[in-house]
Amino acid sequence: MGLFFIKFSFTNKIIYMQSSIKYKEVVMKEKDMYPFIKDYYEERGFKVSAEVRDIDIIAEKEKLLIGIEMKKNLTVYLLTQAVLRQRSCDLVYIAVFKPKIFKKNKTHREMIYLLKRLSLGLLYVDVEKGIVMEVLEPTYFDLDKTKKRFINEKRKILLESEKRIFNDNIGGQNKKRVLTSYKEDTLKAIALLELYEIVRPKDLKELKINHSLLSRNYYNWFKRKEHGIYILNKSMAHDYDEYRYVIDYFKNEYKDLKLNELKP
Repeated sequence: MGLFFIKFSFTNKIIYMQSSIKYKEVVMKEKDMYPFIKDYYEERGFKVSAEVRDIDIIAEKEKLLIGIEMKKNLTVYLLTQAVLRQRSCDLVYIAVFKPKIFKKNKTHREMIYLLKRLSLGLLYVDVEKGIVMEVLEPTYFDLDKTKKRFINEKRKILLESEKRIFNDNIGGQNKKRVLTSYKEDTLKAIALLELYEIVRPKDLKELKINHSLLSRNYYNWFKRKEHGIYILNKSMAHDYDEYRYVIDYFKNEYKDLKLNELKP
């Protein structure tokens, strides 16, 4: 029997039917919204990054930093997340799937009133049509943004975005697989070790790589051969091989280094 599907108007689900008793349920996830939100802001001249310092998505242009938090539905937890982002972002949106039945009734008006009081914006994402709707524009939250804490956190967000070479993260994805600038530095060290077998903190420092990552060994990808000299922990190859495309990219960058630059 051919494949067909039934869409339910009251859920974020699509049911794929193959017979009267067999079916496969596909539930839309937060990360399904990301490519549409990314395109929406890039078309407006913003640089977009995902999963930056626990923010689902950031969009930056000139000195403006926008934070976007995604959830399948509007919840108290989502509102809490968004309000916390106001401590580091200039403007904050929440993004949810566009309701199948969209009515500007009393419930909708009350929701908009609450978001306005919180100075939050609202985006509806229609995944089936590939459309992002700005339902409500946020306003600048009345916070003393000259405070050192706000300035420092905003600087860290922008620095993290700037330092990343790869922009493969997807907003709403598993945090364990997020490719941060720290992880990129660690993969640079993996690339050097695959090329030259050993590496020292001062070698990383000369290449402007975070040299403390060898001793910290956060991912357990290294072994200390002797004082100040590190080798690969090959028993963890299955872990860092998930980022093989990144390692190969950096190996190509470092392949022309003189061997004695990295040998004691």
